[in-house]
Amino acid sequence: MTVKVIPSRSIKAFRYRVFCLGQDLWNARDPISRANLALQLADAATTLARMEVQAAQPLSSGDSYSLPDAGNL
Repeated sequence: MTVKVIPSRSIKAFRYRVFCLGQDLWNARDPISRANLALQLADAATTLARMEVQAAQPLSSGDSYSLPDAGNL
C-alpha cells in the first residue's frame, strides 16, 4: 500500500487545514477552545490567501485587472 503525503507548506495542505479548523470551530462548545480555534483558523486562512494570490499572479498577467501583492493582504 502506498501512502500519498501532502507537503505541509503546500496550498492543498492549507486548504485542508482551513477546512478542518472551520469544522472544529463549528462543533466546539468550550469558549476557550473556540477562541483558540478561531485564532488558528485566522492564521491558516491568511497564509492560504497569500499562497492563493501568489499562485494566481502568473495567471493574471494578461488580464485587465491585477491582484494585490501577497505581502499587502
